[in-house]
Amino acid sequence: MRDDSLPAVVVPEHYQLRLVPDLSAFVFAGSVRIHLRVLEETSAIVINQKNLTVASASVHAGDDILTPTSIECDAVAETVAFQLPRALAGGSSAILAIEFSGVHSDSMAGFYRSSYVDADGNKKYLVVTQFESADCRQAFPCFDEPALKATFDCSLVVPAGLTALANMNEVSSVEFADPSGALLKEVTFARTPRMSTYLVAFCVGEFESIERVAVPKSPANAEPVHVRLFTVPGLVKQGEFALDVAVRVHEFFSEYFDEAFPLPKSDLVAVPDFAAGAMENWGLVTYRNVRLLCDLESATASAKREIANVVAHELAHQWFGNLVTMKWWNDLWLNEGFATFVAWFAVDHLFPEWNVWPFFINSEFSQALQLDSLRSSHPIDVEVKSAKTVDEIFDAISYSKGATVITMLNEILGTEAFISGVRTYLQEFKYKNAVTADLWRHLSASSGKDVAKLMHSWTKETGYPLITVESQSYESDSKTVSVVVTQSRFLSAGDLTEEDDKVIWWVPITALTNLHGKSNPSVHILSEKTGTLTFPYDESSHSFWKLNAGGTSLYRVKYPPEQIHRISHILETNPESFTVGDRIMFLADAVALTVSGLSGIGVVLDLIGSLTQEQNYNVLETISETILRLLDYFYQEPTSVLDGIRGLGRKVFCPKVEKLGFDFSDGEDYFDRLTRGLAIKALVYCNDTNVAVELKRRFDLFAGGDKSALHEEIRVVAFASVLRNVKNFEEAESAFETVLRVYKDPNTQPEEKDETLRVLGGVNSMEHIDRLLNTIIFDTEIVKTQDVMQVLVGVVRVSGTPIVTRPLLREWFKNKWDVFYPRMRDAMGILAAVMSLCFVRSAGEEVLEEIEGWVSGEGLDEAGVQRRREETAGITRRIEQIRESVASNTKIVVRERAALADYFRG
Repeated sequence: MRDDSLPAVVVPEHYQLRLVPDLSAFVFAGSVRIHLRVLEETSAIVINQKNLTVASASVHAGDDILTPTSIECDAVAETVAFQLPRALAGGSSAILAIEFSGVHSDSMAGFYRSSYVDADGNKKYLVVTQFESADCRQAFPCFDEPALKATFDCSLVVPAGLTALANMNEVSSVEFADPSGALLKEVTFARTPRMSTYLVAFCVGEFESIERVAVPKSPANAEPVHVRLFTVPGLVKQGEFALDVAVRVHEFFSEYFDEAFPLPKSDLVAVPDFAAGAMENWGLVTYRNVRLLCDLESATASAKREIANVVAHELAHQWFGNLVTMKWWNDLWLNEGFATFVAWFAVDHLFPEWNVWPFFINSEFSQALQLDSLRSSHPIDVEVKSAKTVDEIFDAISYSKGATVITMLNEILGTEAFISGVRTYLQEFKYKNAVTADLWRHLSASSGKDVAKLMHSWTKETGYPLITVESQSYESDSKTVSVVVTQSRFLSAGDLTEEDDKVIWWVPITALTNLHGKSNPSVHILSEKTGTLTFPYDESSHSFWKLNAGGTSLYRVKYPPEQIHRISHILETNPESFTVGDRIMFLADAVALTVSGLSGIGVVLDLIGSLTQEQNYNVLETISETILRLLDYFYQEPTSVLDGIRGLGRKVFCPKVEKLGFDFSDGEDYFDRLTRGLAIKALVYCNDTNVAVELKRRFDLFAGGDKSALHEEIRVVAFASVLRNVKNFEEAESAFETVLRVYKDPNTQPEEKDETLRVLGGVNSMEHIDRLLNTIIFDTEIVKTQDVMQVLVGVVRVSGTPIVTRPLLREWFKNKWDVFYPRMRDAMGILAAVMSLCFVRSAGEEVLEEIEGWVSGEGLDEAGVQRRREETAGITRRIEQIRESVASNTKIVVRERAALADYFRG
């Protein structure tokens, strides 16, 4: 049962909305006429509003104009109630007319203001919207629930020299002078289709734009779509790559979904201040600059891949989320998981040379496995009682686990059956709302399988299974092997109880052997706690078998020691026997099992040793991340242990740098470029002296004006290396100021700007860290609220002295909470991320006590305790995940400390 649903007595059919933003005083005035259908007799109308001033209202019912006897705003419920002098009859129609005003805050929610500095050094403003999940009510009174769809007629009154954008195309623009003589214009937009309030959007400011036309080949009724990209002045050329991607993605999705894009135009807008990465407003998608803009010539490969992925994700929503929308936020995963999956699908189609699916395993799949191994995780399809708590589930479960489950389903059903079901689903529910069961029904019809049954445990239950190989027996006559496996819930804490382990998943298990080849595994279904898998096998010195072929299904595998030894031998002697996904997941599973206490750390270290000859970029990235995780876990251990871990990393990556060098050339292989950057970065964190010396040499040339000395792919890595290795205050000051100037330079690319801010905190100087944490981070002229997290990343992840910086950061968080909470209270996702960064990589019982004391308000008076409880109410799930992660970190350190020391001693 939902806590804050509006009374179901009237529903909206249509809005007539007029807004008058003021970009000088940062206030806006508005009027709205909401056409209502009265479902039941009522003498009160309750709708949503937040932070608005309602000046007047009237209700037009037939020939009568009713003036409310009272207008009551409830700040807690975020509603306004209009009490009427007489009841409205059930089955009738009415129009609710409201005059109101509001504030363009800098909260990055509602109808808010964003700022930038122009080429002449002047601070300029624009106003934009961010309504998901429940902030449309901050822009105008409305029925702010996704199921209460309506059409919208919108007009904006703005200064004549500004550009006004909305979901639909402009149909008229009429100029006039206000009483002061200022020249204004009223821009009117075409009527929208039926849509949810969280997808309504406006942007007003000085914009430049570029435009192309998408021409889909199908379906037959598809019309050309004008695709436009807007930026503040001076940046529009950096949108050329994203615009090209958007045009091609529009054409791809029109054909993939077999449904024409229903709007005449599709806008992409880069916004300087933006809490999320992007927002899929129908026909007016807004983006953080770094997720849309890059220089075609100098952008890194990862920047282009990320932009392509985000553009595809948001455009996927134009169909899956906007055309068909979830009824309520418990089905958020259906929007986000599907869009995440199909974005990767689209990028793979557009850029096959990128070979993106191993990147999917290292990003979405890995994030899903990590978060969902916590008790404090949640089901994909999770109960949401209030729209005000939705922000907590915009996480790796809704996005990454959702995408992984959809990927599994696509594999199980087959691509044709899958997309056939999606297409009929879109046809039945377009301009309407749906639930997960509706999609399952259509996929069942297209595939002939009971999809709801297959998917129940994956979407309704928390967690995922660990498949444990209990025994194996080889039959020489039939040349088959029978493997007995069990399934249980995997918990990173390793302390599985009977209560935890009640779920039985429907698990598609693929078995790969040396007989099958990498692309032809046998497929088995485990739908009980225990099962036997039998598949062809030839037992010889070079034979092998493994489960979860390609590493594409959402489970981990625990092998017996002899099987691990056999697999390790093949990895060392003939790694190409396995797919890239297989090699990634061998190591990833070994790490996870070690963290949980189900295996020892020696297995992880031996596997890394087996992979020293590895050449594939994505596998090398997994090795690099594993080395960094080990350094993270054991940051409090003696230097001899940390040097041992770093030495293992150097053994893998030094030969790569010796082979590839430090220089990049035009037209070189895509993965050579990526691997060079990865190997150099890995060696920076493994304290390789030769790499540090070479990067310092190039950094000095760069600082002296030779920008070509540091290629874009390794520029920020060089910044990190130099900052980590400064020896005294003077060196620190010189390096810090050089890097800070790069960050402040308006010509620095968005991605480079982001990454540069991330490494500043790695400086080996407490004076400069103090300056970062107590001055720079709170100066909004330097660090925007959206970027606060980036400063903390450097202190947590880049610093070469985490044993010093992590306790410092925890104290900083506790001391500064009262400063940054008011700044971020409307951006709870950022606030949660800040707390996570400050605590989640620490270990020790004292850290757990520290968290508990702070959350409970230890040392505060009664009023302070109550305030702490209220202020953290929106991040309670994240706090529990932080607790659990720190406890897990603590356990692995205590459990594996001696074994790790022995490994490197021996």
